[in-house]
Amino acid sequence: MLVNKEANIHNSLAIRSIAKYLILIESESCLEELAVFLENHNEKVLVLGEATNVVLPNYFDGIIVKTMLNDTNYISSNEVITGSSVNWDAFISWTLDNNLHGLENLTLIPGSVGAAPIQNIGAYGIEVCDFIKSVRFFDLTTNSIKEFDNSECKFGYRTSIFQSMHIIILSVTFKFLSKPVNINYASIQDYLDTNNINKSSLTPKDLSLIVKKIRTSKLPNPSTIPNVGSFFKNPVVQKSSINTDCFSYDDLIIWSIDQNQVKVGAARLLELIDDLIPKHSQVELYKDHSLVLINKGNASQEDIINFSQYLQNKVFETFNIQLNVEPLIIKS
Repeated sequence: MLVNKEANIHNSLAIRSIAKYLILIESESCLEELAVFLENHNEKVLVLGEATNVVLPNYFDGIIVKTMLNDTNYISSNEVITGSSVNWDAFISWTLDNNLHGLENLTLIPGSVGAAPIQNIGAYGIEVCDFIKSVRFFDLTTNSIKEFDNSECKFGYRTSIFQSMHIIILSVTFKFLSKPVNINYASIQDYLDTNNINKSSLTPKDLSLIVKKIRTSKLPNPSTIPNVGSFFKNPVVQKSSINTDCFSYDDLIIWSIDQNQVKVGAARLLELIDDLIPKHSQVELYKDHSLVLINKGNASQEDIINFSQYLQNKVFETFNIQLNVEPLIIKS
């Protein structure tokens, strides 16, 4: 176990953030030592992966814990267990190289394997929960290792039971099924049609490359343009509750869920109120994707929060729709 004081915390929003303590867990054998350290230091604790879906304060007055668990091993021909700190996109590349298919729609999502079940990451018609068999974790409230099967994880849209638990994800077991590639998503279909690609001969590696091209055409690379991906979730609302005084249903992007409920495209809502959004010296919406907030150079957590709250207020005033923030806002 490595302990660093007053450590700089790298994050994809490039907020200049320092933690009072940063602890690196090199193996599961360190967990007992960690428990003792936490007991002897009465500090709040934050568990981080690659910090690609958080908005950090300039100073975190507590302990940040990160794992360094990088092993990936077969359990059976279609089951794999992988450490929580393995980079997500590197893991997808590994699965494709080993003829394990299904996760290719989730190509290029930033972050680590350990973060995937917490957020139940999803993209292009796929959610990671469809492939998770179980999640192994260290419970910081009981100082014990536990394992939840898929049903115990209580997966939902960009959520899981782990968001309300004080834990460290140690590993995730994935189960892969022999199914054809999933191309039932509009932007994938559009790409295939535009480029005259034969859908029947499409391989998982082909699909992964296509998803990569689609994502890079719309979403900025955090290493060059600091961001946390989509900043707001697509809201689920009663269709009848939407205010259509300024815009009609036809102006919106709407997916029906049932007779009454719909999911509304948050990006379109922000596009429609673009002329109401003032210029900010440190934060702005990305020109190619309205759901992405970017740090223009020296934004603080306060800058990010104030700008996002302004957007939420304007969307609510215009459409009677509440936008919920997707990344985790970390208090100092």
